[in-house]
Amino acid sequence: MTDQARLQTVMDKFEIIETSNVLLSCRDAGDWSRLVNCFHPDARVTTSWFDGTAEEFAKASQNMMAGHHKKDTQRHTISNPRVTINGHRAVNEYYVILYQGRVMDGYEFDLTTWSVTLDLYEQRNGQWRICKRSNIYEKDRLEPHVPGSVPNSYYESLDLSGYPAEIRFHCYRNERSSGHKPKNLILKGSPEETAARQAAKDWLAAGK
Repeated sequence: MTDQARLQTVMDKFEIIETSNVLLSCRDAGDWSRLVNCFHPDARVTTSWFDGTAEEFAKASQNMMAGHHKKDTQRHTISNPRVTINGHRAVNEYYVILYQGRVMDGYEFDLTTWSVTLDLYEQRNGQWRICKRSNIYEKDRLEPHVPGSVPNSYYESLDLSGYPAEIRFHCYRNERSSGHKPKNLILKGSPEETAARQAAKDWLAAGK
């Protein structure tokens, strides 16, 4: 590989990683037009509560955020991005930890969710943008914001039987605060994860 080719690869990877970072920053900040700009017009998004177009995702996320309690907080953090490029297509796989502060049933909680994101990119008109985004969920955790402030009876009263054990608190939070039930979940170690990863490989292979 020539120095020029190596430089171009570095530039491409930087643009791809930056776009994924900007997307989640805009999600937390409520910058919806900039969020949509991270996607191609025909892009699709699959999360724990949503499956549809990128523009629909932005609108649904905006409606969700509008219903939050004034004390609610949210931060998506990215780590270990791994970008693989093949011609005009690429896959960016990275870890995401979602930190949320949520007021539910009069109590303040800290919720943490661990997942992996697969962003499938395509370069069109010289710009790398996302064509498909999928989240693979691993586990979650729900804790009182102030230790001891939530009685054990509260946890004992929760009916979490309708949610997958790996992210039961995450799903409960979504439905309790926003009315969103689990939809097309992809869980770590599941057949759905295998299918999502195979789809990413197939996508990348068609990049030339």
